[in-house]
Amino acid sequence: MLGCLLVTVTPVVAGASRAFTGSLVTSGLLGVVFAGQNLRLYRRRSSPSMPAATLTTIFGGWFMLAPLIYDVGFLATAGTQLGGLLVSAFALYMLVAAIEPPY
Repeated sequence: MLGCLLVTVTPVVAGASRAFTGSLVTSGLLGVVFAGQNLRLYRRRSSPSMPAATLTTIFGGWFMLAPLIYDVGFLATAGTQLGGLLVSAFALYMLVAAIEPPY
């Protein structure tokens, strides 16, 4: 969730273009919803949600790719890609944990 929040704030702080800011703020907020749902379900039943982990992984990939498509400045690129890396790493771990059968 921290990575999604970082992605949501970075374009605003960096003064990126309106298109980039709109895209990343919207995607970041949706990422928070899916990451939060995954966290909530994990706490409740001690296993991650495969759909939520999959969608969060996709959002993390988008966060890493978007600055390259929009060609924004260094600060917006670095912050967004760092947030995307955090989101993807943890979401992919949760996805693998959801696929792996229990012991």
